Amino acid sequence: MKLFVINLENALERRQRVTEKLAEIGVECEFFAAVNGFEGLPEELADKPDDEYRIKYRGRPLTPGEKGVYASHYLLWKKCIELDEPIAIFEDDFLPTPFFSQVIAKLPEFHEHYDYLRLEPQDTNFSNKMVENTPDGFQVVMWMDNAGGARGYSITPKAAKRFVEESETWLCAVDNFIGEPYKHHIPSMGLIPYAVYNPADMESQIQNKAVLSKVALKNKLFREIARLSRSIKLWKWNVSFK
Repeated sequence: MKLFVINLENALERRQRVTEKLAEIGVECEFFAAVNGFEGLPEELADKPDDEYRIKYRGRPLTPGEKGVYASHYLLWKKCIELDEPIAIFEDDFLPTPFFSQVIAKLPEFHEHYDYLRLEPQDTNFSNKMVENTPDGFQVVMWMDNAGGARGYSITPKAAKRFVEESETWLCAVDNFIGEPYKHHIPSMGLIPYAVYNPADMESQIQNKAVLSKVALKNKLFREIARLSRSIKLWKWNVSFK
């Protein structure tokens, strides 16, 4: 199974860190050149972010960094479809847990039943629903809300195809989109023990930081309406999921 690590071409220190850590446990990966949103999106993706919608319902457009992150994941989804086999996708601000090799070895087996598997801890306190307990100590859960983080996950071509099909227009950050199964119908499954974690001394260089302008009062109202709508749709999905 191929492992891809999203990495800015000039982020040599991070690339070296990931290479060394994976080499210590005998795992190889392929680095995927991240899209630097501050330098603009590839021509075929330039019209996908809907800034007008974002300003109305979120108070601001996606930042250049968020656009670059979405583009990087989107291109890897297309790569998964092209390869016609499951792949694992990581952002370069991760370190492997002691279970990394075991998790990676089990992924092909799990992907016979699940099309998306989150491989990192949740950044939030959202609850989950137990789906499967395996005899060898793995757990598969469904996250009630999978909005935070896209640092490590694996997908099948089916999931990649659905993500691409529902990404004709980018309305939110890529991790929020992945966590909206009512849109793409790919359940937010998680595999425990986790394969990766985010060390305290690392944060995404792809996303970077942008100065955000103040949100107008009317846009704050629309933002709350959008959040409520998302919560209701997600609740309905979770209730109906079998």
